[in-house]
Amino acid sequence: MNPIQSAQGYRFRLAAMATLITQLIGNLSAQNSPAKAPVNNGWTTQEDHRNMMEQLGIVRLRPGPSGRPDAPNSANYDPAKANPFPDLPEVLTLKNGQKVATPEMWWNQRRPEIVEDFEREVIGRVPKNVPAVTWTVTTQALDRVVGQTPVNARSAVGHVDNSAYSSIEVNIEMTLVTPLDAKKPVPMLMMFGGFGGGFPRRADEPEPTNRFRGFGNMTFTDPPSTEQLIAAGWGYATISPRSIQADNGAGLTKGIIGLVNKGQPRKPDDWGALRAWAWIGLLGNGFHRGRQKGRHRRGFTLWQSCSGNDGL
Repeated sequence: MNPIQSAQGYRFRLAAMATLITQLIGNLSAQNSPAKAPVNNGWTTQEDHRNMMEQLGIVRLRPGPSGRPDAPNSANYDPAKANPFPDLPEVLTLKNGQKVATPEMWWNQRRPEIVEDFEREVIGRVPKNVPAVTWTVTTQALDRVVGQTPVNARSAVGHVDNSAYSSIEVNIEMTLVTPLDAKKPVPMLMMFGGFGGGFPRRADEPEPTNRFRGFGNMTFTDPPSTEQLIAAGWGYATISPRSIQADNGAGLTKGIIGLVNKGQPRKPDDWGALRAWAWIGLLGNGFHRGRQKGRHRRGFTLWQSCSGNDGL
């Protein structure tokens, strides 16, 4: 063999062996290196805000509009300037300019485009690896009333599987109330806790004194919505949003978002509290369907303020 070719072959084998050893050492180091420590203990809203700015490459935020008319950044009160983006995309036009002409085009093409825009730019994405939720009825009472109507009241807890990250536990609290004499599935109105009261009272207990009181101690002449629903043959469900996800930056490494992220901060297009609340609304409706033995019925949502975004 040519001595030059022999030397070249030797050097090639030596380089290949060195590369293999380097890869093996790297793999062993990765296996032995500790996992990222969770930040859910003591994580503050300010830290979450700073972390997101760093991920987005934002150095500082510009100040908001000023209430002083003579300020350079004064708030706008001119209706002609109130809409800086007047040309919104056509709802029934695909991004390629093609018009939506059939229901199939809407469901299979245009609607997914709109959903993608909202998930990427507004509400965030529900992760593909969200754990399963197991619902358990913890309390059932047949001796309760709403107004004067006997009802079937149940408290349920949705336990989110945390086997992948046991440091965070999520137990979703929900109350379901239906007319006691219902012979068939009934439509349900789903609300977040605080908009319909808690577990109904017993028939021999006094009525609450604030039945007709609204926000800001307003007094209504109509009975509460829960009484009207039950009297009309409907049911209702209330869900505690705080049992799902806290609505602040400090809570984003806890709750369902923290569980999925294993205690780590969010990425810019991850879901937030609003998206998490909307996600559990769908699961709660599924639980109700199971309790109604799978027969057809309709579910509705009654959420307002920021919660109205979840209902949409």
